[in-house]
Amino acid sequence: MHALRVLGATVAALVVLSACGGSTASSGGADISDGAMSDSNVSADAMFAQMMIPHHEQAVVMADLAKSRASDPDIQRLAAQIRSDQASELNLMSSWLDEWGVPSIDGMSAMGAHGGHGMTGMLTQAQLDTLVDTTGPEFDRLFAEYMIEHHFGAISMAEGVLASGSDPRVAKLGREIIITQQSEILQLQAFLNGEEVTETAAVALAPTFTHVHGAVVSGAQTLLVGTHDGVHEVDLQSGATTPVGESRDDFMGFAGAPLGTLVASGHPGMASSAANPLGLIASDDAGVTWRNVSLQGEVDFHVLAADGSRIAGWDARGAVLYSGDGGQTWEAGPEALPTSLAWFRGRLWLATTDQGLVSWSPGEESVRSEDGVPEAVVLASANDGDALWGVDRNGAVYRSTDGAEWAVAGRVLALEAFTATVNVAYAVTPTRVQIIGN
Repeated sequence: MHALRVLGATVAALVVLSACGGSTASSGGADISDGAMSDSNVSADAMFAQMMIPHHEQAVVMADLAKSRASDPDIQRLAAQIRSDQASELNLMSSWLDEWGVPSIDGMSAMGAHGGHGMTGMLTQAQLDTLVDTTGPEFDRLFAEYMIEHHFGAISMAEGVLASGSDPRVAKLGREIIITQQSEILQLQAFLNGEEVTETAAVALAPTFTHVHGAVVSGAQTLLVGTHDGVHEVDLQSGATTPVGESRDDFMGFAGAPLGTLVASGHPGMASSAANPLGLIASDDAGVTWRNVSLQGEVDFHVLAADGSRIAGWDARGAVLYSGDGGQTWEAGPEALPTSLAWFRGRLWLATTDQGLVSWSPGEESVRSEDGVPEAVVLASANDGDALWGVDRNGAVYRSTDGAEWAVAGRVLALEAFTATVNVAYAVTPTRVQIIGN
């Protein structure tokens, strides 16, 4: 069995991982005597796993360093999430190598076996040494900058296996890596924006959350937030957070209108008897109670958008799924890699990693390219459909009332969920809500 090689945050361990080199390090001449195969003997899927394992291992080391060196709670929380996600993916990829009878290889051997082809974003030994020797705000800044570089490398590798691989399981993981790490790049960049943006309206939350996955505006001064343990109401004046209903399921996807129907997807909580994954579930009473709709035990929608009976969702397996009857039946929509979905003026808008900002209407064979938000990562539409908001990879916030003309409305300082009215947008994290607009 290829054991999960999660390495401790020691200089010796860092030497092992960083020896493979990064964007500025040497990548040739490595010894591959530990069993690495030549490119001709390894499929694209297996090669991806061989290279991504040491790539993830380095990210785990970086995240481990944040435990004792980071000072900002947003960085600490994001580092913990990165470690959890990538450790799980390491186990999955190692199991595939076992299944295929392909050896796992360390970072140096991976670079030597494949000539460094496609293995990008790895930090150099000098960069890792700097992280080891740094603490506090300076560590926070360097961690964000270095992890952005590292994530871009992983995204490039995942895009490569989507183009050349054949195993649908690997393709699904590749899509998940792209979507997850694009969103984390935005969070890291938003943190870096804090050095430039000093004046902002925000409310601190209490109690705080573990993770935030989605939010909807529920009143003039309240939000409903889908979290790791159910739905919570947020009072935007006091910052008080209150659990809604009895469900403590992990809502990975969360959308809708609180005065109409809320929809969610994800995984059951510890005490839940619900199917895993949840499929699509719905609430007609603002999250107090939930009912099964469809796809129980089959689908975990990472991204959801709802507009009355029209629902769109994506679960990393390829096409966006569309339902025109409240989620009872589904059909395949456009093939895309969406980080966010929003209904606006009768069309589904998609922030995608592969095609940019696009829109689609049920019945159309392909998406339509849209201008306005370069490198859009997150979208939100007002409940009445009179405004569409977007956040780009650098954290800039844009607003449009017609989908054609866009105005810069501000910049996010941290972001895990995003929702909006016509005139105001809300960037939600487990600890605060930033208010953008008037």
